[in-house]
Amino acid sequence: MKKTCLFLLLICVTALVRAQSSDLEELSLPTLKRKLADSKNDTNRVQLQLALGRAMIDKAEIGKARLDSSFTLADQAAQLSRSLNYNYGIINSMILTALCWNKQGNYDKGTATAQKVLDFSRKVNNTFGMAESYIVMGHRYDVATMDGLIKRRAFNNKAIALFRKDRNLLRLASLLKDDAELLLLADRKTEAVKLLFEALDIGKSIGYKRLHSTYWLIGRTSNEMGAFPNALKYNLLAIKTAKEQKDTTLQLCSIYHTMAVTYSSMNDYNQAIPYSLLALKIAKRYNTKDYISTVSRVLATAYTHTNKLHKAMALLNELEKNSENDRDKLAVMNNILVNLTFARHFKAADQYAVKVRKSLSGISANNYELFRGAYAALAQYYLKTGNYQDAAAFNERYAEIVYKINNALEIRITEQRSYELDSIRGNFKSALSHHLIAQRIKDSIDNITKAYQVSVLQIENETEKKNDHIDTLTKMALAKDVQIKRNQFIQRSIIAVSLLMLIISILIFSRYRLKQKTNRQLQISQRKLDQKNIFLEEMNTSQEKLLKEKEWLVKEVHHRVKNNLQMVTSLLYSQSVYLEDAAAVLAIKDSLRRMQAMSLIHQKLYQDENTSTISMPEYISELVRYLHESFDTDNRIIFRQTVEAIELDVSQAIPLGLIFTESIVNAIKYAFLNGKQGIVSIYLQHDGPDHLLLKIADNGIGLPPGFDTKDSNSLGLDLMQGLAKQLNGNFDITNDNGVHITVRFAILTDYEKKYTDS
Repeated sequence: MKKTCLFLLLICVTALVRAQSSDLEELSLPTLKRKLADSKNDTNRVQLQLALGRAMIDKAEIGKARLDSSFTLADQAAQLSRSLNYNYGIINSMILTALCWNKQGNYDKGTATAQKVLDFSRKVNNTFGMAESYIVMGHRYDVATMDGLIKRRAFNNKAIALFRKDRNLLRLASLLKDDAELLLLADRKTEAVKLLFEALDIGKSIGYKRLHSTYWLIGRTSNEMGAFPNALKYNLLAIKTAKEQKDTTLQLCSIYHTMAVTYSSMNDYNQAIPYSLLALKIAKRYNTKDYISTVSRVLATAYTHTNKLHKAMALLNELEKNSENDRDKLAVMNNILVNLTFARHFKAADQYAVKVRKSLSGISANNYELFRGAYAALAQYYLKTGNYQDAAAFNERYAEIVYKINNALEIRITEQRSYELDSIRGNFKSALSHHLIAQRIKDSIDNITKAYQVSVLQIENETEKKNDHIDTLTKMALAKDVQIKRNQFIQRSIIAVSLLMLIISILIFSRYRLKQKTNRQLQISQRKLDQKNIFLEEMNTSQEKLLKEKEWLVKEVHHRVKNNLQMVTSLLYSQSVYLEDAAAVLAIKDSLRRMQAMSLIHQKLYQDENTSTISMPEYISELVRYLHESFDTDNRIIFRQTVEAIELDVSQAIPLGLIFTESIVNAIKYAFLNGKQGIVSIYLQHDGPDHLLLKIADNGIGLPPGFDTKDSNSLGLDLMQGLAKQLNGNFDITNDNGVHITVRFAILTDYEKKYTDS
């Protein structure tokens, strides 16, 4: 478990450290590119170029094209900054260039560029640039070695000192967290946790929200130290914070994975499984093989311990199949052997024991991690299957490695296994010796865990006391400031009141003399105002009467237009009875439907309070019902309506209603021949803030082959195109598994409505 956590930590530590933190860096690449395209040649453009360049290289792996783009952006930012005499841009463009060289693996050029940044920053007395150059210089040292760790920390500490001096709290908190990660790799966990709590405290004090990586590091460290309640506490805080910040990156994958490892360490595998599944989902989304492999192995162990061996084997077989080299395959086979042994599937485990032993011959002797895992798996397998000779042999090889690397947990495991083997073979004296060693190591680990827990409690208490002290000092300072301001206010108030009393005394005398004259003028003005009020009341009464008469007249006009349209409809219908020409009858019926569409609008205007606009959902619903009933379709055609709550002016509602009528009639008449069933979809919604979109589509037979809207001789089509132009809109008809009619038009502005009404 510890090894898997260490692997994820190495990924985080060796990732590229940002040159700075800003709000721009939180934006996505498309957003940064769009903002950059719209920017002017000023300092804001420089910041956008730098943010985009950093965002492009702030990934675990990037392509050459993206790295080249970052180089170009750094060069452009440098040129523009020099023309603007913008030192901030000059420094950070050089930092970006150095980061690009480091990302390319050319640490010599990266360090040389960082040295130029340091020289320039000293020249212009910019401590921020000096600190950032130290950070980049430290990148050349490999944190996988102790010497590299020491050298990188030395550069980081120079930067930390400068950030402390300048009170650059955001960068200080970030770098403290990075330095804590280096201490964790050096197994200096208590020191690391102190730095993490300091970074956490600084982040909270400045209102920084993205604290989940810091919470995770505290939780991961607590898990390694066996302080499982602390581990759960801080990992849950990490998950909560990540969700609040909507972070779904591999950072969240690491947090979920650590939760699973913690529950597994507590032997609560049922709780571990859901978190491993969440971590695996994210790892697969990013298609990161190292994460997928690490998370899958922990998940497989949890499945095996909850009697779901088939799920564990499915995961591990998939990993084995996708292994890219012998090392990866051996690591998976070790894991399979461990799970099969635990589940007591010894027959299947025997095959993997043979494979593991055979594969060891092809692995470099320097790769002690693989040998350690293989020896542990083989020793346990042979112990459980009764082959005590081989079990002892592989346990001894395992012991050589874990004693060499001084891994207390695994030393205890090998001593406990030696105790079991000696007990089985009757060598009780040796068994007792191994048991005592295992017990001493357990007591030592427990003591270290307790000491760590005490340290964390002390750090938490010190942090809380520090925050309380700061709050107390802040309150005292505020109280003192309030008292000073209150005294100043009282002094100023006395002076102001004295001056005011003097001014008031002078004004009272002058006001007294003006009072009588003013009163006379007020009386005259009051009489005039009363006369004007009487006149305005009479005007308002007259205007209200005229408005009511106008509304009544408008309704009466709509009522009469509707009645006249109904009369014409009745006459046309009567005339159609006497016609024998089918084409003439069809033309009259089409005209009847068009008139009904207009008549329905005037009927709604007459019936509603609003005499100028039409509610389109109700209007379209009634019009569909009428058209549906006017044809004998036996309910074989289904009308699906998606109509937004839109109210249109009469000048737009009438042509839109006619287009709608023509489209629906054509769909009913021609789309579903020979009694075929079908669906007509109706869609009317906003298309942006100023436009509406009408779509009518059917799944019928579609347009005839070779049909051309320009050469067609169709009154209905010409009518719809003409009406679309009347709406100042676009008309389109396409053939895609049926006929699709689209009309997009602009909504009338208030001025246009007023102009149309007049």
